[in-house]
Amino acid sequence: MKSNMSSVNNNSKTSIQGPALYSAKPLSFWGGIDPLTGDVIDRQHPLCGLTTKHAILCLPSGRGSCTGSQVMLELILNGVAPRAVILREADVILCVGVIVAEEFFDVADLPVICVVGDERFEELLKDRESSLSLRVTANEDVVIETKRGAFAAKNLLRMKDTLQSDSMVFDNPNQDSQAKVLALKTIRRVASITSATQLIPIKSAHIDAVTYIGPGGLRFVQKLVQLGGKVAVPTTLNSQSVDRRRWQQLGVDSTYAQNANSVGDAYVEMGCEEMSFTCAPYLLPGRPQKGDDIMWGESNAVVYSNSVLGARTEKYADYFDILAAIVGAVPKVGVHIEENRMPTIIIDAEELIREHLPRLQSCRDIDSFFPAMGWLCGNLSDGGIPLILGFDALPLVSDDNQKAFCAAFGTTGTAPLFHMANVTPEAKGDEVVQKLLLSCREKRAIVSKDDLRHAYETLDDGKDDCDEVHLVALGNPHLSLTELKQLRDIITFDARPKKDGIEVIATLGRHVHSEGRKLQYVQTLERFGVRFINDTCWCMLLDPPIIPRNHNSIILTNSAKYATYGPGLTKRRMRFGSIFDCIEASKTGRMTRHGGVPHWLRSFSTLSIRHLFK
Repeated sequence: MKSNMSSVNNNSKTSIQGPALYSAKPLSFWGGIDPLTGDVIDRQHPLCGLTTKHAILCLPSGRGSCTGSQVMLELILNGVAPRAVILREADVILCVGVIVAEEFFDVADLPVICVVGDERFEELLKDRESSLSLRVTANEDVVIETKRGAFAAKNLLRMKDTLQSDSMVFDNPNQDSQAKVLALKTIRRVASITSATQLIPIKSAHIDAVTYIGPGGLRFVQKLVQLGGKVAVPTTLNSQSVDRRRWQQLGVDSTYAQNANSVGDAYVEMGCEEMSFTCAPYLLPGRPQKGDDIMWGESNAVVYSNSVLGARTEKYADYFDILAAIVGAVPKVGVHIEENRMPTIIIDAEELIREHLPRLQSCRDIDSFFPAMGWLCGNLSDGGIPLILGFDALPLVSDDNQKAFCAAFGTTGTAPLFHMANVTPEAKGDEVVQKLLLSCREKRAIVSKDDLRHAYETLDDGKDDCDEVHLVALGNPHLSLTELKQLRDIITFDARPKKDGIEVIATLGRHVHSEGRKLQYVQTLERFGVRFINDTCWCMLLDPPIIPRNHNSIILTNSAKYATYGPGLTKRRMRFGSIFDCIEASKTGRMTRHGGVPHWLRSFSTLSIRHLFK
């Protein structure tokens, strides 16, 4: 329903004008916008090459990474943030970056973030006026002025406090640290965006904000330490920006390494687990159980914990993550609530998989099918939680297959959860699947070969005539123990050595690295020429000497997540393939595949794309 202007106070408090940027496609601020310039760097996004600096940015929502809040904070502190972000639907991640700038840095000149709903957003996209004007009234309402006339929008940064009580959090308010008081104040503001009325306790936390992307994040965490911040629940840390122990050996700039380690040190000082530092916390001992309420950052970990483990966590923004860990509670919203875990759209791959099952079973490069499908399903999910059909026909969908699927889905999708019929724990059994089908009503997308080919070619868009490869990048998310074994088996299948001049680098957590040494996997791979990096991962390894110095170099990865973010982050071309493709390229120096596509994709007969939204 359109807003009624008669209910809006027209006494202007602030007026905002700027050039307008429009997109029907959500945008991840992390990997999508340069925090130093405001330029859009996601090469797969239609706004790529344009600048959001001082613009009015119109998007359906953000997407992908939880680190969008970090980017928003750095944009604000660097003076290059958009003047306003107009959204079709609320995006808490972007709001957190602005709220932190206000609460922790006392910044006055802040972007406005508002929601207009489906109908008004479609009007804005249709008209695409070159510039837009907004007014913030004395009552903190937002009024957007267009050629059609003025209409009201919901100001997400000035929502009414909806929490009913703090009693479960503050048993002894006079003994609480200043950090906890400020953390709860920020959580209250975030809770108001989703109209949460209560907080619920969490069993564990995983902090994504440990990356160093600029001085703002370091100042934020050091302030929490100064204010006496301590985590209230078992808390692990995501990959930080450098290998904490071997950054000098890897040739990392000393100033950057010191800043990055200072971020990690501050989180450890607040009680976070020093030996974690992994983007795959589900590979650590003691992972969450089905039904556990947790607070996890890092998009791939969020999707995996909800979908594969059946635990319950929203896709929490960087900075909010540590504040919730200090308080030990999160708002009771989203997928923490049973009915909100129901799917809203069917993604139907039954015919596609069933028709080509024999070929899929025999393909040696089948592991690349799962991240390609995850990337595609995230795009097709239309911002909702999908029920994905067809994968139960496969003889095996391994933990590693699901890990790769989750990372890709988390890159392109908005939802923190998917259901895979008769594969994931909340979608097993005919009666359960039928109930999930009914919850989607008639909203459905049918996956075709052309869909899948487009997805694969988008991920593998760095190919050229010579097919040379200069760096093989493995471990995004961090490698598992079974992936180490698989790499060992492929490498030792024949006696061919690694080709001189080809770098093979893998990132993994310290726990898996240690277990891999016990089984001799690591030593075998090191003898072949694989270099291992701990504590960080590919989304943070952005510069030489780890990244090739030559801007024309080709990086080959088996990660759909890295294939998506890598071109914008590294300014290098990316190839995408299976683990077998990666090892073969390490021995030959080339990405050699008949027809330029994997065996499993060549097996499909041509089908037309059909997206049916009823």
